[in-house]
Amino acid sequence: MHEVEIARHRSKDVLYFVQAQGRTTILWLNYRNTAEVLKVAFEFAKDVLTPEDADEDGIPLILPESAERHGPVPELVRLPSFAREVEHVAEEFQRLHADGVGWGDMAVLYRTGFMGEKVAQRLRAADIPVSMLTGKGKRKDSQSDPNSVKVVTWHSSKGLEYPIVAIPGLGYLPYERGDEGEEVRLAYVAMTRAMERLVMTCHRDSPFVERLVAAGTRYAA
Repeated sequence: MHEVEIARHRSKDVLYFVQAQGRTTILWLNYRNTAEVLKVAFEFAKDVLTPEDADEDGIPLILPESAERHGPVPELVRLPSFAREVEHVAEEFQRLHADGVGWGDMAVLYRTGFMGEKVAQRLRAADIPVSMLTGKGKRKDSQSDPNSVKVVTWHSSKGLEYPIVAIPGLGYLPYERGDEGEEVRLAYVAMTRAMERLVMTCHRDSPFVERLVAAGTRYAA
């Protein structure tokens, strides 16, 4: 797997229109994600998705097609604490790198500031190169090496893509100060930044963890 630039932007989707009984429906054929990532993410968020959300950055009107691309089923890993979640992400990234995956092909997407700081601190302690990104893929810190793991907020991740994505801290979510529907849509955007593999972690139950468990049950049905 090749190394990527510091901000990976969305692979081209194909837009087409269906005319039915006087109405035109916009559908997107998605070539970014695997079918497995799309299915779990859609099952997680489908009760809050609306036709108005269907745009070029990946909130679909319907479950998108994925051009026959397949990969691992997304994982939800339960651990004893948030510190162990971060440790798990670091260990998984080290293992994947040892198997030949470039650091630049991996990203951690986080919802709140303390999560990002904890993740970056632990990755650096493991000698994993890190770049923290703000909006539009801009760097927050001084590391400019494209061969580094990107640590990105959910808001800033829109329009980006990475082969491997980890999303920790789901036991803390949804964010208590936010609208739950909007938080679900943000989580959907974060999940669909994963092109090949999606790893999610939690250390306690929450409405988002319950949603994911239910999504996994529907996925397996």
